[in-house]
Amino acid sequence: MRLFFYLFILVVAVCYTYMAFVDLSFLTNRGRMGPGFFPRILGVSMIAAMLLVILSDIKNRTLFSGAQDSQYQDAAVLIGLSLTFGVLLMVLGYVIAIPAYIAATLYYFNRGKHKTNAAVTVAVPVVIHFLFGTLLNAALPQGMWW
Repeated sequence: MRLFFYLFILVVAVCYTYMAFVDLSFLTNRGRMGPGFFPRILGVSMIAAMLLVILSDIKNRTLFSGAQDSQYQDAAVLIGLSLTFGVLLMVLGYVIAIPAYIAATLYYFNRGKHKTNAAVTVAVPVVIHFLFGTLLNAALPQGMWW
């Protein structure tokens, strides 16, 4: 299961890094840090970290350690929810996509703790909006209909 998860994260990191290098400029025309500065650093770091983890697990012979079928199911569900989140984020925007993703993930992985799940489902989007939308003045995905 580790290899399955690591490869998924590696593919996502490569796609993210590709977009950072192709679509975003590293510096502005005034020579300041551009919109691609941080994503490029983050993307390359993610790729390096995943490659190091995979190589370390190969060296320690833990990459193919015995996993139960439920672990494969959990990984597949998480990957499916994450891919769905990516689509919803572009189509519906962060206002709907983030709470839906958090609620679905918590419903699957944290069953029976409804009050905690509801609190996290409300608190995380509020914190994201305050941190990125207000303090950092970053543009959050609005979706096609906003």
